Amino acid sequence: MNRKIQIRYAQEVDAQNVSLLIYTTSQACCFTAEQPCPSWFEESVNSNHIAKFISDVKMDWFVAVNGNNLVGVIAVTERTHVKYFFVDPSYQGRGIGKALWNTAAQKGVFGDQLTVRSSLNAVPIYERLGFISVGPPKIFEGLHFQSMVAKNG
Repeated sequence: MNRKIQIRYAQEVDAQNVSLLIYTTSQACCFTAEQPCPSWFEESVNSNHIAKFISDVKMDWFVAVNGNNLVGVIAVTERTHVKYFFVDPSYQGRGIGKALWNTAAQKGVFGDQLTVRSSLNAVPIYERLGFISVGPPKIFEGLHFQSMVAKNG
């Protein structure tokens, strides 16, 4: 991993950059001209919503930063559900996702069992982290995903 990358707790002031990272990465990885980003998803990751999520005591957030650039994020809800886990596509393959994951694990934010609604592109990443698919892929209002589960410990 690049030595300039630092992992830290997210702060409300990060909301705009987190929102932009989630949206742009989703656009690059999850949506196409044939299956565009649903407007409800775009609204759900706007900076106002993200700021509320970051301040929610039921969620744990970590970000990866390179200088002034936010390049990765992980958010876990109530120690049971991976809500967001994104790395900027231009920084993927550098160990940033693994560093975010390991930091969250070291800080004790993962309970005995974790769930995630993975984008179809990210299924192999979650499989490497010990997740298994639960049922077939699904579509929720234009969003394609795979439900997955992992047991810790």
